[in-house]
Amino acid sequence: MSTITVARRTIRREWTIFGTLLVLSVGLMGVSGTSTAHDVESGVNTALSPIETVINNAADTAGSYFTAITQIDSLRTQNEKLRQENLTLKEQLDRMPAISKLSDDWTKITEAQQSVPYQTTPARVIVRDLSDVRPRTLILNKGSSDGLSEGEVVIDAGEALVGRIQSLEANVSTVLLISDPSAVVVGKAAKTGATGTIRGQISGQLQMQYVDVSEELQKGDSVVTAGETLPGTNDRSPYPPGLLIGEILEVSTDPNAVVQSADIQPAAHLSDATFVLVIMDYEGGFGPPVPSAGPSGSISPSGSLNPSAKPTAKPTVKPTAVPARTPTPPPQPVPSY
Repeated sequence: MSTITVARRTIRREWTIFGTLLVLSVGLMGVSGTSTAHDVESGVNTALSPIETVINNAADTAGSYFTAITQIDSLRTQNEKLRQENLTLKEQLDRMPAISKLSDDWTKITEAQQSVPYQTTPARVIVRDLSDVRPRTLILNKGSSDGLSEGEVVIDAGEALVGRIQSLEANVSTVLLISDPSAVVVGKAAKTGATGTIRGQISGQLQMQYVDVSEELQKGDSVVTAGETLPGTNDRSPYPPGLLIGEILEVSTDPNAVVQSADIQPAAHLSDATFVLVIMDYEGGFGPPVPSAGPSGSISPSGSLNPSAKPTAKPTVKPTAVPARTPTPPPQPVPSY
C-alpha cells in the first residue's frame, strides 16, 4: 500500500511542476512583447556583451592556436618531403656531368671501333690503379668468358696505345699500362723513322731509349709502335704497327755517347679513360719455328718454306783405289760409296 502512495505522490509532483512551467511560459509569452520586457532584454544583453566578447575571443584564440599547430605540423611534413625531393634532384644534377661524359665516351669508343683495322671489343674500366708502389693497371669488366686472351693489346678511343692484358679471369681482366716501368714497347718516330725502346717512368711519362745518334729525333714528333718482325722467323712484335704512343717532349743527346733518348708524353687517356678497345685478332710474340728445307721444298729468302721448289740431285761419289800395302796382300775388290 505504501508503494502505491509513493507513486501517486511522484505523479502528482510531476504534474504540478509541469503545470507551473506551462503557466510561466504562457505568462512570459504574454509579456514578451511589452516595452518593459524589451528594456530588460536590452539591459541583460548590454551586461552580458563584454563576457560574450571575452568568451568569443578566447574561443577564437584557442581555435587559432589549434589551427596554427595543425598547419605547423603539415608544413613540417611538407618541408621534409621537399627536402628529400631537393636532395634527390641535387644528386641527379651532380650525376648529370658523369652521365653525359659516359655517353660521350661510349659514342667515341664505338666510332673508334668502326675505324680500327682490327677486330676489337669495347670494355668498361671498373678499377684504375695508378699508384707508384704497385704496378699501374686497369681492370676491365670483360674476361676469358668474353673471348679475351692474355697478351692482347688495349687502345683508347683515340686509337692510342693503353697497354696489354697481363692477366684475366672469367669476367674481368687486368691491363698493364705502358706508363708502368716494367712495360716495354719498341717505337719509332713517325716523321724520321728513328727507332728505340720505350719504357714507362715513375713520373707517368715515357722514355725512348737506345736511339742511334745518327737517327734524327724532333721535339713534337709523334711516336708510334714499330711492329717489327725478325727476318727469317715467325717472331714479331706483340704490338701491332702504327699505334700512336705519344709525342716527343724533349730530346737528350750526349756528344760522347752513341745513343740518344727522348721523353714522351703518352697520348692515351690513362688516368680518366672510361671505355677502351681490346684488339682480339692480332697475334704477336714468338711464332712457330720456321721449317727447314726438306726433300719436298726449300727455304725462301724470307724464311718460309717453298713447296714448289724442286729437290736438287745428290752429287755422285766416285770410288777411289786403295793403295797397296807391304807386304802386298792378295788383291781386294775396290769398294764403292
